[in-house]
Amino acid sequence: MMLPVILSTLLSTFATSDPNLCDLLHADASGAPYLDSTGQGLARYCAWTGPEAPVLDANLCCDIDVDGAACTAADHTGRCQSGTRFYCEYGEATAAGVICYQPFPSMCDAGLCVAPPDVPPPGLAIEGVVCCAGGVCVPTDGEDGWDCRGEFLACPYGILNADGTVECYT
Repeated sequence: MMLPVILSTLLSTFATSDPNLCDLLHADASGAPYLDSTGQGLARYCAWTGPEAPVLDANLCCDIDVDGAACTAADHTGRCQSGTRFYCEYGEATAAGVICYQPFPSMCDAGLCVAPPDVPPPGLAIEGVVCCAGGVCVPTDGEDGWDCRGEFLACPYGILNADGTVECYT
């Protein structure tokens, strides 16, 4: 009976888990991560996307610098020839390497989308992650948009109005 206890202790002592690449968040000057009202942050090295992100569930080898992360799949033994090993739950392999995704809930699922008009209004087309508080949504462009007092949500297709708000279409 002692053998299972010893094995369990050894495994928990020496087992390591790879950090999740998407847990590395954008932070303010003091080092505090930008979080929305639900505690969701904005990943620095993962592409922000909607809730339909493909599952990857893999370990990656990533070279990280100020411009981003360049990731490839770990080799067949799970080792990295270069870079640091990270875990990626959502992502996909591309010709340029592996992209890790950070999925966000949809604005439409939150009841904040409207039917698209027959004639698109003037404004800039937008898709991506926005900050919504009290039914008003704004883009998450730059640090001003990262300090979200509401919730980060994904807008698959919408328009940036002249007043700086986002209208998302169903």
